[in-house]
Amino acid sequence: MHTYIEIKPDASVEVKTNLTTSTKSISDFVERKSSWILKKQLLLQNIKTIKSSQLYLFGEIFEKEHFGLFSQNELDAFYREKAIETINPLVVSWSEKMQLFPTYVGYRKNRTRWGSCSGKDRLSFNTLLARTPLEFIEYVVVHELCHIEHKNHSKTFWNLLKEHLPDYKNRQNLVKTQSYLKNLD
Repeated sequence: MHTYIEIKPDASVEVKTNLTTSTKSISDFVERKSSWILKKQLLLQNIKTIKSSQLYLFGEIFEKEHFGLFSQNELDAFYREKAIETINPLVVSWSEKMQLFPTYVGYRKNRTRWGSCSGKDRLSFNTLLARTPLEFIEYVVVHELCHIEHKNHSKTFWNLLKEHLPDYKNRQNLVKTQSYLKNLD
């Protein structure tokens, strides 16, 4: 059985499954996942909603007009510029501290990932990181640099991350209760 649960932005629950899955199996599955569902719904209730005339910048809410941003292209370019200005110095300083050096650092607007590290040690960062708090951005930079040494999420990877950012779990949680990836278009 391949059954999945998705919690929608309005906190409604959507179950996706095969056509052959019985109603009883679906009900049992939802019941088993009820505490997880409730937890996700509670997180959604804590999300700050922003107006279309507003934007997030480093975890704070501002009026787009304040920055002279009116079109989606201007907003995308703004986030790209802010991401590069913020992340490049972090990559340089953390690379020195960790003695882990990427072969390339790139940026793109991405719907699902904050960052990635290729097998050739090329780092890519989501330009929408500029929406998130600086502590989270730093976490993503260190996380991706750790992938230069460990290409997976093994125990040694997490130990290396913890060595450099002992509070990494708190930093991960900074974005879980906010809507930094909502309204991407």
